[in-house]
Amino acid sequence: MPTEEEKRDLERAEEYEHITARATVIGKNKIELSTGLIIAARYADKLRRVALVAFSRVAPKDVIVRDVAELNKKLYDIIVKEMKLNKLSVIRILVDAEYNERENKLEFDNIRVIRYLTEEECSNQLKQLNEKIKDLEKELQTYKEKIKKIEQLLSSS
Repeated sequence: MPTEEEKRDLERAEEYEHITARATVIGKNKIELSTGLIIAARYADKLRRVALVAFSRVAPKDVIVRDVAELNKKLYDIIVKEMKLNKLSVIRILVDAEYNERENKLEFDNIRVIRYLTEEECSNQLKQLNEKIKDLEKELQTYKEKIKKIEQLLSSS
């Protein structure tokens, strides 16, 4: 029996099917899923809905929900532990998914999490990089001066 959340997702998945396509067919029972631009806090719901829409005619809904839940656990590790993103970070998730009829499961590979920066974050990073460039230019100048002194010492001896 589907939970209240799963029922809501199924209803929204049917809505999404009519409104927008977030899946690209890349082979028999193989589809690239895309969440579109979302905040990180919403990735699990969005990915589940996209998968439900994409695979609704191919795989049983309980299999889709089960296997996407496993994928979402992996994505949590990537988004929170590896990339250290906060809940409001803007991301897009792309993943290739294939329904394996023999094993009755969805298999995922080529998982990509793309983070988008705000203008302020870009400006801050640019500022930091410019400061680092200035520091490196000073360091380079120091080395050039040392090389000059060494060359002078070698030529005078």
